[in-house]
Amino acid sequence: MKNEVKIVKKNKDIEVRLEETKRQISGSTYEVTELSIGKKKIGEVLAYGPKEFHSFMGSEEIGASKTLDLAIEAIIRHWNLHE
Repeated sequence: MKNEVKIVKKNKDIEVRLEETKRQISGSTYEVTELSIGKKKIGEVLAYGPKEFHSFMGSEEIGASKTLDLAIEAIIRHWNLHE
């Protein structure tokens, strides 16, 4: 499933695309939400359970959240600080 989120950075809109996929990790299947701006992937959210979402930027784990929305927000905040 694909979604789009718009964020404003320095007075211009930036479109963040969300794409849900499934990934095999250590023999288990997990839902992963990938966040992209244009063709560049800025992060991923791995859903471990109904209230356990881990945010990643590359191989760096940003943290855990209780909802998917909070995990996505953490990636966008982290990206805003470093871009």
